Amino acid sequence: MDARLRRRISPWELFALALAFCSLGIFRWALAKLQILPFDYNIYILTAKGDLLQFYYADWSLPFFWLWAKIPFWWGYILWNFIGILTIFCAARIFGGNATLPLLTFQMFYTLFLGQIVAILVGGLAIGWWAMAHRRWNLAGLGFFIASTKFQIGIPFGFLLWLAADVAWRERLRILLVPIMLAGISLIWHPGWPLNILDRIRAVPPYDWGSISLWRWLGPATLILWLLPLVTPLTRQKRFIALAAACPLVIPYFQSADLLVLYVLPVGWLPVMLGNLGFLFFQYGFQALPLLWVVPMSIYLAVMLPALVAVCGHILQIVYRRVFKRTLK
Repeated sequence: MDARLRRRISPWELFALALAFCSLGIFRWALAKLQILPFDYNIYILTAKGDLLQFYYADWSLPFFWLWAKIPFWWGYILWNFIGILTIFCAARIFGGNATLPLLTFQMFYTLFLGQIVAILVGGLAIGWWAMAHRRWNLAGLGFFIASTKFQIGIPFGFLLWLAADVAWRERLRILLVPIMLAGISLIWHPGWPLNILDRIRAVPPYDWGSISLWRWLGPATLILWLLPLVTPLTRQKRFIALAAACPLVIPYFQSADLLVLYVLPVGWLPVMLGNLGFLFFQYGFQALPLLWVVPMSIYLAVMLPALVAVCGHILQIVYRRVFKRTLK
């Protein structure tokens, strides 16, 4: 992990970083030309004025957004995305993924244009993973706490990383101290904030136009995607990848832009490139984005199909030995 972080930037990585950084200027120009504000970033900044109408994140992030709103709007937008680009790059190196490809995806540019928080939350997960590897338990807890600002990112993926780490249970439990303490402080500061989020969701439901979850079509039947990796013989890494790939398909609400959390993992180049089917958005609008369920499904099948074929082959061998050989005798 440390060797990957210290490795010199390759020409392709330099190209991807330069393109991502240059896109910030293009997006700033385009937003001005269209006379619109970056949707998600504007929601975060409006919280400083007490406007939480479309804010569906943990309230413990509000003091941070209050401070960030002190930065002039457009300078804050550029800096926000600048940090997001760097966190995706570093997260890919920490997790062992390809640091070039995520920066060249539709999801990355979509995130930058709207000023979404997902890139920074992926950085929180990366901090948690790095800190666990270096036995920095409090820092690991802080990283997972930051990631949990967006529940469907931080909670499932943080939980999987927490379980996947090769550490003793005593140390694993120590990691939870910081998140529990900070979450408790937020409830003391504002006891009703979880209920307030539910009220806001009922009043103005989040836009699900870009959600790739299969839950809307299959409901609880999607839970089998989580069950199979738990009962199939897999290595620890492959089980983690399969469970992580199942999350976007099983969680009832998962935006296509949040696929960045998978792109920083060692999942190969094909699923990341499949994510660029999102550019069909410019032809078909939001109707194209739900079809991106093929991205996590391709990762899931790449792990599970060989394992399931091996299991079926083993079962057939047992049946042959116990039934057919006995019959022939």
